[in-house]
Amino acid sequence: MALNPDKRLLLIIPDGSINHRMGGGQRSAILFSALKSLGPVDVVVLGEGTGTGPQEFFPGAASFQWAPSSRFSVIKKKGLSHLIYNLRRFLFVPALYAPQASVTEALDKLVTPAHRLIACRYALTYCATGLTKTPGRDVFVDIDDRDDQTFQSTATAVLGTGVLGCIFRKYVVPSVLRQLYRRLPGTSFLWYAKAEDDLNLPGVGSAVLRNVPFNTDIPAGAPPPSARQDVVFVGSHAHRPNQDGVRWFLRECWPTLHARHPEARFRIVGLGAWQQLQAEFPDTPGVEYVGTIDDIATAYFDARLVVSPLFEGGGSKIKVIEACAFGRPIVVSRHSAQGFGDAIAAALPQSDDAAGFIDLCTQYLADPDAADRLGQHLQDLQRAHFSRAAAEAQIAADIRSVIGS
Repeated sequence: MALNPDKRLLLIIPDGSINHRMGGGQRSAILFSALKSLGPVDVVVLGEGTGTGPQEFFPGAASFQWAPSSRFSVIKKKGLSHLIYNLRRFLFVPALYAPQASVTEALDKLVTPAHRLIACRYALTYCATGLTKTPGRDVFVDIDDRDDQTFQSTATAVLGTGVLGCIFRKYVVPSVLRQLYRRLPGTSFLWYAKAEDDLNLPGVGSAVLRNVPFNTDIPAGAPPPSARQDVVFVGSHAHRPNQDGVRWFLRECWPTLHARHPEARFRIVGLGAWQQLQAEFPDTPGVEYVGTIDDIATAYFDARLVVSPLFEGGGSKIKVIEACAFGRPIVVSRHSAQGFGDAIAAALPQSDDAAGFIDLCTQYLADPDAADRLGQHLQDLQRAHFSRAAAEAQIAADIRSVIGS
């Protein structure tokens, strides 16, 4: 059932989340599709883009506009500007979560009384808008990865466990969490990627909106030939926990695993400059730094085994459930298994220590039949519980639970 036809919906998304090849972009597209099923959707993208922008990402949108914002620039900063940018983010957290004048000025011209519902991707996006719920307007926010967890992950990776890292975790991360508690009560409803992230804010509805595979037309690919020994990691290089997880696997697991299976290859696939890691592991045999590819399905269909050795980061790991959708066995860390419910978590082979991770990988490389059975079981679970159609239906149902039909 659509909303009253004289009402409109407004979707506000940061520039960095409009890429179908990234998990965040795929989640944005699913949110847009669900909103469009309810009524006309006007789209505003926060960033430094110009002109008409990538309307192809929003097929059927009623309108598309940019709102200028330096906070959500996808343009890579370098040198001194990069240092200043990060210092301002970390040292002035309240300012980072305050409404941004350029955004609020743009929205003053775009938001009308007809906008019965406003949906934002991420807490930072919502905070920049300065919008709040009113008697005639509800505000929904897809939190996805919680900001305080993301900041803590960055501190651990960049600053380590020394003095600077401790200072960051003691003062900056709690400051981010305080801003979430301060700003988010202005919303009507929040979506989280996993139940453990719920802030339980009084007067604000919430639900778990799990990450699901974006591609709804996955071809039926047969398992690779038994002799095929490709081990594949899929993920964006820009996401630091991905980099750290791959480094751990290359350093702690792959040499032993390759010695047991000399014919095996470890293929690193995903957006970004994965080739940079080659300089860190120059003498590691059997590794292919593939990087960006046009058709991600080929990476999965060529894989005997997928791995997700991530140990930090918020939300849930969309590439885990994507591997399940392609019917591929996947070995994961315990952190990578979070956010997918008991059934899939119980089916995922998990280990946080190198010896255990190696043994699990060896088990499925040595026994193709067992690998195929696991891949089929994971695919069955994904189709039963983690389909795109189910996610879109949930979004629509959550909205109706707040604003009615």
